[in-house]
Amino acid sequence: MKNVSIAIAVAALSSPLPSLAFSARSQHSVARTRLNAVAPAEGSRRNFVSSSIAGAGLAVWISSPSPSLADVSDGNSLPQGAAQFSRVIKVRSQLKSVAKRVAEQSSEMDNKEWDKIDEYLRTVYSAGNDMKEISKGMTDPSKKAKAEEDVKLLQGLVQAAQKPVSKKDAAGFGAIANKADSLFEDFFDQLRDVPDEL
Repeated sequence: MKNVSIAIAVAALSSPLPSLAFSARSQHSVARTRLNAVAPAEGSRRNFVSSSIAGAGLAVWISSPSPSLADVSDGNSLPQGAAQFSRVIKVRSQLKSVAKRVAEQSSEMDNKEWDKIDEYLRTVYSAGNDMKEISKGMTDPSKKAKAEEDVKLLQGLVQAAQKPVSKKDAAGFGAIANKADSLFEDFFDQLRDVPDEL
């Protein structure tokens, strides 16, 4: 389908008659062009070569994809800001499920699972870095300052959570996870720009 449209575009550009329909030439010039279109002369070879080169250039330009559209057509990645926001939302959701697992079934957890939670805390900490990048786009200085404060507190809580995880203290981890969730919620509140009156 794409090759057919390219061929039509090249044929339209290489034909001299459609371009004359909208030109302000004299009747003599139009008659001579019609005569050349029927019985080619020396000058029409140059016209044919130049229009062929222009048509080939246009065909190459049309057929090559634009670099700005390449990632969109792949459909497997988000723009940087959206990807950061998505990671933050995903980390918050995972933190809730990890906290629920620890609160309800900590007696069933072995050392390997506690080690995985310790590794996961690093992911939560790096979500704080994504939150810092997101907060750079905030226009309200007070909200931006509050969001940056939330990020610092969250990263501090993550560091503090390593102690109850290493001791396998489910209650201590649960308390810290709840505080971290409230910091996530406060951060998302700072991103809202709709007035409360609405």
